[in-house]
This record gives sequence, structure tokens and C-alpha cells, in this order.
Amino acid sequence: MEKKQAVNDLVTRLVEGTTYQMLEAAQAAGEHGGDAVGPIAALISSADRETRWRAAVALERIGAPAVEALVSAAASEDYLVRVPAIWALEHIGDPRGMDVLYTNLEGENETCRWMAAAALSRIGGDQGRTAVDRAFADDPTGRGIVEELIEGS
Repeated sequence: MEKKQAVNDLVTRLVEGTTYQMLEAAQAAGEHGGDAVGPIAALISSADRETRWRAAVALERIGAPAVEALVSAAASEDYLVRVPAIWALEHIGDPRGMDVLYTNLEGENETCRWMAAAALSRIGGDQGRTAVDRAFADDPTGRGIVEELIEGS
């Protein structure tokens, strides 16, 4: 029960805390690993934008144990859920996230396409960069946005 309470306290700080407290809670989530994934992953589909991003930061800090939850979020019908999940998958860099990144690259939502392109450019190797080049071959504006995302990531 102590672990569960510790994770619940961490989730409260993650959602309600100041930015500094949120970052501390995200770091602590990384130390809890898989025990914290479920409660934090539930936050990534919140109606509140800041809560979604705070959850993404914490899941990114958890790393590999959070990949499956992030893959699921990156496949959501709601692009507002997909965007922070794609960001976290990029920063974790786990190959289990590649398929959903390719799916988002080919999707309809521009923001998800750009985010997935940045992620694939950074972690997808030659195959990822080739897919991004192909996806934006006739879209120099989109390619410029992707380049800015890559530089800023």
C-alpha cells in the first residue's frame, strides 16, 4: 500500500504542483518506473492541456516501461492526446514506438504529422529520414516546420 500511496501523492504533485514541483514529481515517477505508468498514463487523455503535457513529461522520465501506454495514446483518435505522446516517444527513442510514428506521419492531422516527422528524423535512422523526406517532398512549408521541431527538440 505504501507504493500505491507514494504514486498517488506523486500524481497529485504532478497535476496540481507548480512547474518546479511537477518536474520533481516527473523525476520521481522515473524512479517508480512501471508502478507509476498506469496512474500517469490515465492523465494523458485529460481534457486539460497542461495536465496532458505534464503526464507526457513524467512518462518520458519513466522511459521504456511507459512506451506501451504512450503508443496507445499516440494512436488515439484525439490529436490533442497524440501530440504529447509523440513527443514523449521521440525522447524515449524506443523502437516499439516506430509503427505509431509512421502512422502519424501519414495521418491527416498536420501537427501530428510534423511531430512524428521530427521524431522519425531523430530516432528512425535512415529509414525514418527517408520516410520523412518522402512525406514532405511537395510540402516545403511543412518540411521547414519539421526542421524547426528537430532543432528545438
